[in-house]
Amino acid sequence: MKTTITAFLIIIFSVNVSAQEGIEFGGFTGTSYYLGDINPSRHFYSVSPSLGALIKYNLDNHYSVRTSINFGRLYASDRDFDNYFQQHRGASFESDFMDLTLLMEFNFLPFETTIFKKGFSPFIAGGLSYIFISGSGVSDSYLSIPFGGGLKYGISKKVTIGAEWLLKKTFSDKIDGVINFGQKNDPSLIHNNDWVSLAGFFITIKPFERKGDCPVYW
Repeated sequence: MKTTITAFLIIIFSVNVSAQEGIEFGGFTGTSYYLGDINPSRHFYSVSPSLGALIKYNLDNHYSVRTSINFGRLYASDRDFDNYFQQHRGASFESDFMDLTLLMEFNFLPFETTIFKKGFSPFIAGGLSYIFISGSGVSDSYLSIPFGGGLKYGISKKVTIGAEWLLKKTFSDKIDGVINFGQKNDPSLIHNNDWVSLAGFFITIKPFERKGDCPVYW
């Protein structure tokens, strides 16, 4: 895991200087939660604090590429649900996770912030994610497909704030340590139903001046 984090940081700080005008650095704070065999459908069940860091490159006013690293915790217990089978099974787990994510963002409105304009736009995002999980469930790493959306608002020409909700479908049915009932002999990835979700707020800063921007104002 240390090697992975080191590689991620190297990528962040080795971006080509000529592309710096479109770069944003930022952070994320919010909640994380789990969907799967123990919690099949209750969103925002047993949420835990989550933190992250991100770097974004704006291709134009509509498209951006973003990479991020996030940390959080997942928890679920059969005892929290009224289902008779779950009450009898009594499964539970609690795990910490770290994920590395690469996303493409699409802004529905042209998003640009200058000293004369404060941008605003809803957006959607999708990409690939790799999740490292360690805890009372199964400690392992998993590929996932994240997708979601949110809103962003440029409070100045350098600072953007926003809110987002991402769902990450993993290619594993082992995060909670519980195998899908009735599918023990079915290896299909389609039936794997363990998900990780992040929802919260982000802030990004553009540290480099764009051509034509007046350096006096933020």
